[in-house]
Amino acid sequence: MILLPRGNPVKENIDPGKVNLPDALMKLHKGNFTGYLRFDTTQGVGILIYDKGRLISALFEGGTRREIAYDAIALIFERSLAGGATLNIYRLSSELAMSIHALLHGEVLYRGQEVKLLDIRALLGKLKEDQITGCLRIYTADRVALIFYREGNPLGFFHDGSTDLEKTAENSMSVAKLPGAKIDVLTSKISEEAAMADLLASADTVAIWQKAQEAVARERRAREEEAARTLEEREKERRQKIVGLLKGVAEKHLGKIGGQLADKEFDKALNGQGVVSEAVLDDFYKRIGQAAKLVAGPSTVKAMLEDMQRGIKALLKA
Repeated sequence: MILLPRGNPVKENIDPGKVNLPDALMKLHKGNFTGYLRFDTTQGVGILIYDKGRLISALFEGGTRREIAYDAIALIFERSLAGGATLNIYRLSSELAMSIHALLHGEVLYRGQEVKLLDIRALLGKLKEDQITGCLRIYTADRVALIFYREGNPLGFFHDGSTDLEKTAENSMSVAKLPGAKIDVLTSKISEEAAMADLLASADTVAIWQKAQEAVARERRAREEEAARTLEEREKERRQKIVGLLKGVAEKHLGKIGGQLADKEFDKALNGQGVVSEAVLDDFYKRIGQAAKLVAGPSTVKAMLEDMQRGIKALLKA
């Protein structure tokens, strides 16, 4: 799970499966957007970071899977098209966007430490002593705050609603006072702005989008085919139970020939249909009733049909 403060919202709760994402990414590029896009999907979280219109970072994390750059973009496209995803767009300052990029591609020193069990003063002192460049992430189930460090010295604070690194700790440190608050310590390498590549300049996002559409279509077809096979197997099992019951009742009232008649007349009523409908059963009752008159009296035939109808009614309710 990627934990980041929400920043200054531009758009929230968008269904990315209904958006032409290559066009949307290019509009942000042309608009010199700085900030990040967060894709929450059924299989993980994707993050795209922009700095002055350049797409400088792409990351997707889900379970044990972690993809970056073009592979991350492809996976974000696929999971968005698959449905059940949500896109949120947040504006940030250039400094904060670069800091988030460095954070996401850094390493975790400590994860999930409970604040109430930590000596915060000692931890901050350790960061300074070891000249850590990175971030202290403080979070609960619904709040996240970041404190960025360079060589052990605090650079600023980032919490929900921020656009830039803030110099006061009040809002960020208030998260540490909430019940169940935890802390992660992450290290990062600060990249120079000039060295940051623009992924949009070297990636054919339209081709990646088309490939993702094809992959999702294949997944959807596979699911539909599997569902059809499952339904067919269930109907086959249901049909076998119905035939077994009808033959059993017919044999009870007419003897061995009754089972043969039930089998024959059921095939005629079904007439190659895959589903045993009420119409099929009604046709069968008429057919078996007529055929049974040749080997049994009216009272026997009537009793057989009543037993069949009661049995089928109970079977279909089960």
